[in-house]
Amino acid sequence: MPKILVNEIFYSLQGEGYGQGLPTVFVRLQGCNLNPGCTYCDTGYARRGGGEALTAKEVVDRVVWLSPHTGTRVCITGGEPLLQEEGLGELVSILNRYLYYIEVFTNGSLPKPSWWTRVTSWVVDIKAPSSGVVSTYASDWIKSRYSDQVKVTVGTSEDLSFSAGIVEDCATKHVRVMVSPVANLLLNMSEGTVTEFWNRDWLQEVTEFCLDKRVGLSLQWHKLIWGDRKGA
Repeated sequence: MPKILVNEIFYSLQGEGYGQGLPTVFVRLQGCNLNPGCTYCDTGYARRGGGEALTAKEVVDRVVWLSPHTGTRVCITGGEPLLQEEGLGELVSILNRYLYYIEVFTNGSLPKPSWWTRVTSWVVDIKAPSSGVVSTYASDWIKSRYSDQVKVTVGTSEDLSFSAGIVEDCATKHVRVMVSPVANLLLNMSEGTVTEFWNRDWLQEVTEFCLDKRVGLSLQWHKLIWGDRKGA
């Protein structure tokens, strides 16, 4: 049985996507294939080498310890989970036996695995121009199911124009779309702290876009509540 490199496993509220605000067990896998990485990446610690090597069963044992209830939401994220496709497939199979709701976040740059329908909801994070890694996603990811989601993180008006094309592409494919505005950072040099916030004018521009295109708004609530720390 293949080992999976795991960065962290924790219980928190889902901060983004259509499941935002719901209690969720997070399994963050190690490693990312996007270079040099997104300009707004907030999980650099999951890009670098390392991680704890666990079997899929060992991962599930920890998930069950955090939340043994049938129907619990489990979010597998990264990094990029599909870099460990074989181990991820085994993990998904075991989680299915426990009747968990399985959500996998992917950057969409790698092909769909043969077992992709075993996942309750794929969340494909498509990269807009300001990310620095635009046009990395494979188009077959948005020929999907209503339970699946496309999320575009936006930091500029150019990103919104890019997103309009994604919305149009998804319109006839029964895939839910959410737009997520990038948070700004405020550094307090005297206290050594970083505060994340959203500029109100920018939020209103993104909101008007969402209303016009009839798509969802995702504010990354975990950043608003806990900032950039791990396990949140």
